[in-house]
Amino acid sequence: MERLGIIGRRAAVSTLLVTSLLTSSHGFAALPDLTIWGPSAEPEIIYRTFASNDCEVVEGCATVGTRRLLSFNSEVRNVGQTDMNMGNPANNPLFYWAPCHGHYHFDDFAIYHLLNSNGTTVVTGRKMAFCMEDTIRWSQTAGTTRLYSCNRVQGIQVGWADVYDKTVPCQWLDITGLPGGNYILEMTLDPYNKIAEVTKTNNVTRIPITISVGCTVPANDAFANALPLSGVAISVTSDNGCATKQAGEPNHAGEPGGHSVWYRWAAPYSGTVVINTIGSDFDTLLAVYTGTAVSALALVAQNDDIVPTTQRQSQVTFNAVSNTVYQIAVDGWNGEVGGVFLNVNPPVNDLFANCTIISGAIGQTNGHNVGATKEQGELAHAGNIGGRSVWYCWTAPTNGAWTFDTIGSSFDTLLAVYTGNSVASLTPIADDDDSGGNFRSLLTFNAVRGITYHIAVDGSSGRTGTIRLRWANMIWLAARRVPTGVELTCVSAPGTYQLQGSTNLSAWTTITTFTTSSSTNRYVDTQPNRNRFYRAVRAIP
Repeated sequence: MERLGIIGRRAAVSTLLVTSLLTSSHGFAALPDLTIWGPSAEPEIIYRTFASNDCEVVEGCATVGTRRLLSFNSEVRNVGQTDMNMGNPANNPLFYWAPCHGHYHFDDFAIYHLLNSNGTTVVTGRKMAFCMEDTIRWSQTAGTTRLYSCNRVQGIQVGWADVYDKTVPCQWLDITGLPGGNYILEMTLDPYNKIAEVTKTNNVTRIPITISVGCTVPANDAFANALPLSGVAISVTSDNGCATKQAGEPNHAGEPGGHSVWYRWAAPYSGTVVINTIGSDFDTLLAVYTGTAVSALALVAQNDDIVPTTQRQSQVTFNAVSNTVYQIAVDGWNGEVGGVFLNVNPPVNDLFANCTIISGAIGQTNGHNVGATKEQGELAHAGNIGGRSVWYCWTAPTNGAWTFDTIGSSFDTLLAVYTGNSVASLTPIADDDDSGGNFRSLLTFNAVRGITYHIAVDGSSGRTGTIRLRWANMIWLAARRVPTGVELTCVSAPGTYQLQGSTNLSAWTTITTFTTSSSTNRYVDTQPNRNRFYRAVRAIP
């Protein structure tokens, strides 16, 4: 991938359209105000191979074959006076159902152009349709709860942004055959004035870029420069668009390929290893070897397609020997190129159909989402784009209220609970992003005995790490002022609990830990000035 330097700058465009919105205290309509945050663009040049049945081709934003693309992020911020609330897209004629994406799209939310140094358009983007959701909270004064998502009410909250990152299909300009030189990436919001805003003067963002001449070979193109990997669970990304095949290099998975990249991993243990390329956006070849020279390798395992004709990524399973160095090659079938995802020991519960079974009224399970993916048609959990979800299945043992949380996980989590039999036909029950404090998740819902609930844990905006999922009967906590401080009354099932306090609902401090065999416990916080908020959390060893 060729990374490009950028400098953000704004240009003006005048527009006007009215829609029904809130009214300010001065009697004027309170309006949203949308702008694209230039510094987030991070443009880069990538290469992709498209087949005739790829969604990008079907939707008209890509051409069959190997293409050179200018890929970039677009972060649409609402800097206005109120939310941009588009309502339920199913009832809005401006939206249509996009089967490839599994949610509703809004036409002409933004349009992308590439201009030459004279300001003449040389490339026009084909991405015209978008869904709108709260992806990131960029303002510290904004509300802390996500309100809008692609799968429910669409919009962008004040102080929040909708981020279309470079991994989203069609988030690029096709620059195949374009000469190298200096250009301007121009991103225009609402080009046909369908949305009322405070102003339209900030709806165009222009970013100067330089497009290189020729192709930049990836650093791990050659066997000798294989990318070193370490750890038990690993996920790395690369691109084989400009990679080559060395003299004496074997045909990986029995196919000629022609654009291989290399990785080197010293096994930290003896036992079963799973390696796959799930998440890659082309038809991959995968092979694992031992040996110290590209022309003298001993094959350990290889694979072309996980499922012939339907799943074009690759996966191998083999028994590793501790401290043995394994050479891993990823190539493209029939010379295909694209973004490479290499996953070592991906989570077994990556797919909805392979959910990890959990049970009981109280419990805890540990796992990770390193190397996990998001399935076609999968919802945006807790209203965030995510991208690294894993699944758990739990059948309620009795009727009642239950709490699930990811407190103790190592990353910013998303948590959601559903009913339903497939990833494309789920009914949301509850979801949460940050209620567990420190960017962890915590939610409660009323469960029905015998119903199986599907629990998804994802990473906010694609983050990964170790997961600690806990569940227990609902804990009720009440607080009242008494002469000596604040009296906290906790009603719960027998067990060990922590009473915690916070000043900001983000960082929590344990005030006391207690074990109870009765349903009601009381504690007086004699220093209430140090806390503004309280919660009770079941302590699970």
